[in-house]
Amino acid sequence: MQTAVQLDSSLSSHFSNANLSPVQAQVVAALAAGATVSSAARQADIHRTSIHHWIRNHPEFKAAAEQAQAEYTFALRDEMRELSALALKTLRDVLERSDFSPAVRVKAALAVLNRPHFPKPGWHLPERIESPGQQQFAGGLAELKADDDIVRTSEALGTAVPRNSPCPCGSGQKYKRCCSRALAA
Repeated sequence: MQTAVQLDSSLSSHFSNANLSPVQAQVVAALAAGATVSSAARQADIHRTSIHHWIRNHPEFKAAAEQAQAEYTFALRDEMRELSALALKTLRDVLERSDFSPAVRVKAALAVLNRPHFPKPGWHLPERIESPGQQQFAGGLAELKADDDIVRTSEALGTAVPRNSPCPCGSGQKYKRCCSRALAA
């Protein structure tokens, strides 16, 4: 909570509140702290349509609100970078320590390799691996993942899978659009 308070005080100095009413300045401060428009309206004891009206008709308020939300977004990105670095360090520790079971270590490796990628989602290596030993290890991980998907699908197919339920392979698609088609083909 202290970071949010520090965020409020550091952001409020960037806004020119000379052209804003005290209620508008309060709303901008709430938006700078990450509040939604509805939440900021409740805090300022006004209706949320008033805020939307100010955004449409008062350029100074619109600019201050956009700047507050942009700076809050940048602060969240920085925090996500820090958390990502900590998560990767934790995963590295799990992978390097031999006192964890092989299953836990494989799951940690798959968590790293299955991280979201933009614009091409899915499993792929972050960079080309040059050494044959590393290529063999990465290939083994890919085979383990494929085997795991097959096992999940075959276990689920032992019981009837409703067509509109999520596919048991974990793809996120409906069964009828994923493995059902593969079985029919």
